[in-house]
Amino acid sequence: MTDATQGVRGTQGAGGTLLVGRAAVITGASSGIGRATALALAGAGVRVGLAARRAERLEELEKEIGRAGGEAITIPTDVTDYGQAEAMIRHAEGTFGGVDVLVNVAGVMLPAPIAKADPADWRRMVDVNLVGVLHATRAVLPGMLQRGGGHIVNVSSTSGRTHQPLFSVYAATKHGLGAFTNILRKEVHPNRVRVTLFEPGPTESELGSHVDPEIMESLRDSMSSVEFLKAEDVAQGILWTLAQPDRINVNEVLFRPTDQRDW
Repeated sequence: MTDATQGVRGTQGAGGTLLVGRAAVITGASSGIGRATALALAGAGVRVGLAARRAERLEELEKEIGRAGGEAITIPTDVTDYGQAEAMIRHAEGTFGGVDVLVNVAGVMLPAPIAKADPADWRRMVDVNLVGVLHATRAVLPGMLQRGGGHIVNVSSTSGRTHQPLFSVYAATKHGLGAFTNILRKEVHPNRVRVTLFEPGPTESELGSHVDPEIMESLRDSMSSVEFLKAEDVAQGILWTLAQPDRINVNEVLFRPTDQRDW
């Protein structure tokens, strides 16, 4: 059994807790927070499995990480399909000897008035934001429980706490993710598997690229005074969370822009 299969233990050095040699799988790694998290973890010496549907972007990211001296593999995956989610984890386990970290980032945001929304958009948000997390988590847990260590980070949103018009189903998926994450932590802590809910506020990313243009313009106007977080800001927060000593489980991180008030 390799050291990388022992959970995210870390070693103490001049730079603090290190994650060198650990293995992580990151969903939604083709853009935004997922991509930034992959770069941050690889920069800290973590071997990263890059998962998303857009294989070309993952391959570009894998090359970028390799040029910087890191180690990454591309795993094209649609997490809404359990078979693909399971294959993603098995591939990473076979390559790295185990998966120490799972960061569930993949998500979609499609705000709309309830009376005018397309139910297909509701289904898409539920499938990606919630069911996809369930699939990836279910696939990775047996290995973590058997080895007695690991860390699962579920990236949610401040929408999991607040109730804004147009975001009914998106917020519902994030509320559900919060409940799932809290119960998961209670179930797996005897096996020293750590679980964290990470809730960033408005962040610069491609998440809004599929939003109706009129709705997007309205949202921009309502948030015009807020300096959004950068994906790299959130990634550094996730890196800090993962780097804590074994005795610490960071249950929840609420991560808002300084200017954010009522979201």
